[in-house]
Amino acid sequence: MIESILLFVENNSHWAWLIIFIVAFLESMAIVGLLIPGWLLLVGFGTLIGADALSFYPIVFAAYLGAVIGEYLSFLAGYHYHEKILQWPFVAKHDKLITSAKTFFEKHGIGGVFVGRFFGPTRAVIPLAAGIAEMNRFTFAWVNLVSGLIWAPLYLIPGILVGAAFNLNKETAYHLIFICCVVIFTVTIALNKSKQYWEATYRKGKKRPLYLVVLWWAIALVCFAIFAKSLYWDLLIQILKVVANKL
Repeated sequence: MIESILLFVENNSHWAWLIIFIVAFLESMAIVGLLIPGWLLLVGFGTLIGADALSFYPIVFAAYLGAVIGEYLSFLAGYHYHEKILQWPFVAKHDKLITSAKTFFEKHGIGGVFVGRFFGPTRAVIPLAAGIAEMNRFTFAWVNLVSGLIWAPLYLIPGILVGAAFNLNKETAYHLIFICCVVIFTVTIALNKSKQYWEATYRKGKKRPLYLVVLWWAIALVCFAIFAKSLYWDLLIQILKVVANKL
């Protein structure tokens, strides 16, 4: 389905803004967003931008509008129906996720609404949970508008980088993507180990081995140093310049 949509958009670019609007809208709707492979489609659209098949600003604006409207309608559904909406069969199937979203919102408030749209399945239920909790409508509206300005380009940029990589040098694009994934993977694990060590040591008062934190940061730094000294680093700089010219 994703390949068919992207192929259609590539051959009919004048429909791209409408399709990206629908994708972002559905992905931001409560519960419905769990069924839509929106992230993959947004990366795919970004790839077409990087390959010069689409323009950046119309696509990012359409994604922004779709996401903002979808999240606000989800909020209004929770605000209007309150706990009754949890009894709807389609919603009740995801009661655990909604309960987690409500707990997250109660703990973090406005910050939870802002950050929640950037993480996985929570973005499809946080606005609903905020509505059920009767968050001020004006407050939700401005948080929704501001966070959407960051979300829309952020979700397109990975695809733009991939598209620009293939556009510049197809032979080394796969190698560059693999190396970047390795660096990101090692840094992510290092950050996760650091977080676990900090929480166990300073919050729970338990002793955790520090060597795992040091080991993973050493691996991450070595991977980055090798990458920075390779020819692929120059290619990445070229790609970033191409992306900067498109924005």
